[in-house]
Amino acid sequence: MEIEIKPIDFLNATRNEWELYHSFRRKQHEEENPGDPVLEDDKEEVWMDSVYENFDVFTYYVTPRDNPNEMIALLRARYVSEGAPSYAGNEHIMRTLLYVLKDYRRQGIGRELLKIVTKLAQEHGKSLIMTGTSQEDGRKALKKLGAKEALATKDNRTNLDTIDWAMVKEWNEEGPQRSPDSKIEFYTKIPDEILEDYCKVYTEIMNQAPIDELDRGDIIITPEQWRKDEQRAEETGIKWITAMTREKDGTISGMTDVYYEPEHAHLLYQALTGVQEDYRGSGKGKWLKAAMLLKIQEEFPDITTITTGNATSNAPMIAINERLGFKPHKELYSCQVDTEKVVDYLKKK
Repeated sequence: MEIEIKPIDFLNATRNEWELYHSFRRKQHEEENPGDPVLEDDKEEVWMDSVYENFDVFTYYVTPRDNPNEMIALLRARYVSEGAPSYAGNEHIMRTLLYVLKDYRRQGIGRELLKIVTKLAQEHGKSLIMTGTSQEDGRKALKKLGAKEALATKDNRTNLDTIDWAMVKEWNEEGPQRSPDSKIEFYTKIPDEILEDYCKVYTEIMNQAPIDELDRGDIIITPEQWRKDEQRAEETGIKWITAMTREKDGTISGMTDVYYEPEHAHLLYQALTGVQEDYRGSGKGKWLKAAMLLKIQEEFPDITTITTGNATSNAPMIAINERLGFKPHKELYSCQVDTEKVVDYLKKK
């Protein structure tokens, strides 16, 4: 089919471009996450700013030549900006999101977008292209390119009515017994006086999670970035709750955080859960999970389902989640391929 490929800058997008994008992303969301709630258009526009923070971003969309009012594919290629907090160890990576709607696949659209990706990667000195997929079509296409499935993560879900609440209460009671010098604190906004330490510990715990064969460096979370995300959450009505364990000297030893959107009342997202290495083995992970579950039960009575993600190699956290009734919902594969390998592939046909 004949297509048009056009660049788009979401920081300066026209109203028509936004409408094309929103229509596309809702279709993409239904293909990838059927039945799950999708973020409202105005909230998506608020959060889009975060895509550009500390990254150089290049975005293109595809329309049929005879129907310029329908977006059928999207490409976003971005790399960490020089001087950004996470630049070291990630300076070789071109992160890529490439999605073609199901009805338009196998017509050469993905190939044309790959040409753009490789050209950008070569122009900006990026030797590795990194992407992800949760669909079998995407896995097959990436294998043809010679991409390696470097990290597998699972979206795990549990229903609150199947949780063993007696066990949860037991974990919550055991926590302070096993760690008498620790306490749990809850926040909807991280206080200024601990924000720097919190971001440092969050960064450490996040980067201690398994990444298997993924060739990337650490991701650095800064206080400035955290405050911006808090502001976006407030602007969009998202309830963001953090629980942390703190020691007698004030050290933050572990944490977990959840996101709740009132419009999506049945579903709650649990993000990072982890304990610093020096404080593991004392049940703090179970304590944090249990305390947060009891908080959710109290604060959000409409919640029926909790979803969280884990690397399939993260055995300790998977063991805790399985005892709480979490079961695999879908799997995401993070893939990587040398830029030159993609260039060679494109030359073959």
